[in-house]
Amino acid sequence: MKRKAIALLVVMVGIAIGVASAQSTVPLTFRTPFPFVVGDQLMPAGEYTMEVPTATGTLAFRNRADGNACAWVNNVPLEKLETEDRYRLVFHRYGDRHYLSEIWVPGFKIGRMIVQHPSEQQVAKHIEPQHVTLMLY
Repeated sequence: MKRKAIALLVVMVGIAIGVASAQSTVPLTFRTPFPFVVGDQLMPAGEYTMEVPTATGTLAFRNRADGNACAWVNNVPLEKLETEDRYRLVFHRYGDRHYLSEIWVPGFKIGRMIVQHPSEQQVAKHIEPQHVTLMLY
């Protein structure tokens, strides 16, 4: 029984290390050609910096042009089978409104999924989202 508990602890620590390394503290800069929603904030089209400033993994987004548009959003780990080969942002599109949904970092199988805000949940009840992917270099 003690061996199983130790083995489980080792697996959990390994997963935590993988998740933590996918949450790089190095800011990610990206540009969107369209306005998008993060949490409850509408962000205008433009260039942004995203970083993970806290141990809780909350993501911070800031508009690089003026710094006025900023948002903080909760997220959860999301795992896939293959390793990502470049930065990738996935948006849910409902009509002309884009909601940031996923963030993927090269070299990892674990990405970050943005927790859906109630405003997106309401829209999703009536409209099936289309997925829009931004590939970053």
